[in-house]
Amino acid sequence: MGGLDLSFDEPDSKIYGEEILVEDDNPLSVLAPAKKSMVLFFLIDVSSSMKGDKIAAVNRAMAEVLPELIEAGDSTTAIKVAVLEFSSGWEWKTMEPVPVEKYQKWNALQAEGVTDLGGALIELNRRMSRKQFLQTTSLSYAPIIFLITDGYPTDNYQKGLHLIKENKWFKFGIKIALAVGNAVDRNVLIEFTGDPEFVLEAEDAKSLGFLIQAVSVTSSQIGSKSMSIIENGDRKIEFSEKDVENSKKNEVKKAIKEIKQDIMMDSEGTMLSFEEGW
Repeated sequence: MGGLDLSFDEPDSKIYGEEILVEDDNPLSVLAPAKKSMVLFFLIDVSSSMKGDKIAAVNRAMAEVLPELIEAGDSTTAIKVAVLEFSSGWEWKTMEPVPVEKYQKWNALQAEGVTDLGGALIELNRRMSRKQFLQTTSLSYAPIIFLITDGYPTDNYQKGLHLIKENKWFKFGIKIALAVGNAVDRNVLIEFTGDPEFVLEAEDAKSLGFLIQAVSVTSSQIGSKSMSIIENGDRKIEFSEKDVENSKKNEVKKAIKEIKQDIMMDSEGTMLSFEEGW
């Protein structure tokens, strides 16, 4: 692995009565496949504050983006989708990551309860493993983890965040957070993504829908792109896994900046109106 040390100590404790699972191998190191795999994780807040226009906009955007994600990868890449909703607890809407071409019917989410983000992160860590949701005989691209929320955690989210930050898939992955409305604890989202530039804000239903679709498709296109070798004149330069993922993150960051600019302008170049808000 080019000398890259990806080892870490396994914690000896339990959280929420669950055994802490820690990935003991390099998540990007497997035999070369016929088709590579990339999982796009959606963590969606369905607490009671999301009722009404917010959850309706999320449902509409998710239904519309699924067909677009089919075209996001190329013929050598299998893009899969996994959806985790959370409120007073959590629930997977997909029993396992589903190839996006087979996941074209969106079942509308309902909003109720509080915001147990910490519990959702603990569950995400449990599943983000080769023994669980990331089983594959082929090479896997680092996942994309997309968090959508409109408030602030009501449980001890730090426990879940501390745990998942030790997960190698999470470390390599592209983390993006979408704040719905203006009541979000933005500091929590920055902790989740590790970079304030990966935090986006939607102030109305139109911008929320646009952001879900634009960011999901763009990040999937970049995340599933092969970048292990580049041409440099007569020489071929091979990137390390760390170099590849850093390059992809920089591309996504640049794309997000452009998306943020686009969201402030409609097709005629005039400012979108956020006066009514939510």
